[in-house]
Amino acid sequence: MKLFYLFLFIPLFSFSQEFKLNYENIEDLEILSVEDEFAKIKKKRDKLSSFYKAEVDKKRIAIEDKRTKYIKEARRNTVGTNDIRAEELKQQNADYLLYREKAYADIENFDYNEVIFLLTEISKKENCAVIFDEEKFTEFPNVYLDRQREPLIINNNRGLKYQTEITIRAYFDVFGANQIEGIWRSQNQSLKNNDKYVIIKENIYYNAYIIPRNLSIFFSGSTRYRNQLKAKIEFTSYDNIASIEWILDNEKGRVNTVGTIKNKSLIEFNLSEKTLMYKLYPNSPESLKETIQKSEWAGNGSGVIISKSGYIITNHHVIENADDIEVEFIINDEVKKYNAEIVQVDKTNDLAIIKIFDINFDGLEDLPYNFKSRSSDVGTKVYAYGYPMALSLMGKEIKITDGIISSKTGFDGNVTTYQITAPIQAGNSGGPLFDDKGNFLGINSSGLRKDVADNVGYTIKSSYVLNLLDILPKTIDLPKNTKLESLPLTEQIKKISKYVVLVKVK
Repeated sequence: MKLFYLFLFIPLFSFSQEFKLNYENIEDLEILSVEDEFAKIKKKRDKLSSFYKAEVDKKRIAIEDKRTKYIKEARRNTVGTNDIRAEELKQQNADYLLYREKAYADIENFDYNEVIFLLTEISKKENCAVIFDEEKFTEFPNVYLDRQREPLIINNNRGLKYQTEITIRAYFDVFGANQIEGIWRSQNQSLKNNDKYVIIKENIYYNAYIIPRNLSIFFSGSTRYRNQLKAKIEFTSYDNIASIEWILDNEKGRVNTVGTIKNKSLIEFNLSEKTLMYKLYPNSPESLKETIQKSEWAGNGSGVIISKSGYIITNHHVIENADDIEVEFIINDEVKKYNAEIVQVDKTNDLAIIKIFDINFDGLEDLPYNFKSRSSDVGTKVYAYGYPMALSLMGKEIKITDGIISSKTGFDGNVTTYQITAPIQAGNSGGPLFDDKGNFLGINSSGLRKDVADNVGYTIKSSYVLNLLDILPKTIDLPKNTKLESLPLTEQIKKISKYVVLVKVK
């Protein structure tokens, strides 16, 4: 939704006529090869395909095994029991077919969604329009940069009605919508597909074109679903009344009817029954503002990776009531973002374990530090890692503050925490505390306000982290690497920082 903010104050007059989706001189633009990135996308797709194939096979074999077992036992069971088992198999088979259909759809759409994401990032980074030619992209993964235009993704294929939904939305973000132009969906009991449409003004008509569901046609170069006109809408001399020509499936006929348009966002008319078309995009400015606010991350904390498989320790108060969690950290000098989910919590000691659950996450190499479960002494030199106020004032670069353990007990004599002198700010919560030998000592959780006491922070001891890890259903091999001990502090910080994550929640 950042794109909307960017273009909010662009005037919405006939400037849209200057927007040419079909670039006749595309070769004259700056060419950028994305061959390497596209190869990575195909590799991820193969991985996703293998994953789904294994899951589908597993579910199919489970059904076959159960069916074989039930057939063998049928003679010994009552009719009622066999009927129940037959229904069970029927339901399991239905679930299997639904899962298989979802798997096929995910695989088909994966390449397209990844490419659109890639082009979006390029558009933001280069701060210009990115144009691609779908019919040539698979063979020649190049894009073209139009630095005379604002960030936008353009599928160079003749016109708006040939664009994908993502591109259409971006178009309306920039140029707005005239009357009922936008993305719509139809609804009645007989319309099984409930397709999405783009309605655009062409001469005196507002024409509705089906937006294809099967995004894999992006790679086939097919236009089978493009330019499929579904309805021609013409305003009448009466306010909010329109003449509608509806094209039946497979163009087997046309129905002429009259529709009522309400608030330019709902059209009611009759085919064989009452039918609705309702507008999905663009929304009103108020709705857009609400959507933007909902999409923003509500806050951030920090965390530390505790295993190669992606388990992360943070504070419970960081992820409490979170619907979505995303973690950021550096892999091979590149910032990566992954979805994460809550695995286990300890509200009493303000600890939580989250884990990366993301198809793009391939695991990590051996962790370079040592998990120290025994208590450390007062006076131990310590370093607090984290991302204080990363989404507001202080930026996303990791911050390290130093100090000492000033007490083995925390606030009001709390034995679960150390008191430390390393400064702790909002956003540091959940970040790790290390000593000068590269030993993990605990999780930073809170500090006292400066008007109460200076340089007072609290760290939950590693032994309580260990207690939480022990109740996981799966045993985690904790890091036991002592190589950092011989390295200078600057090198220790470089290596440890790679395993400290920015935790974003909403």
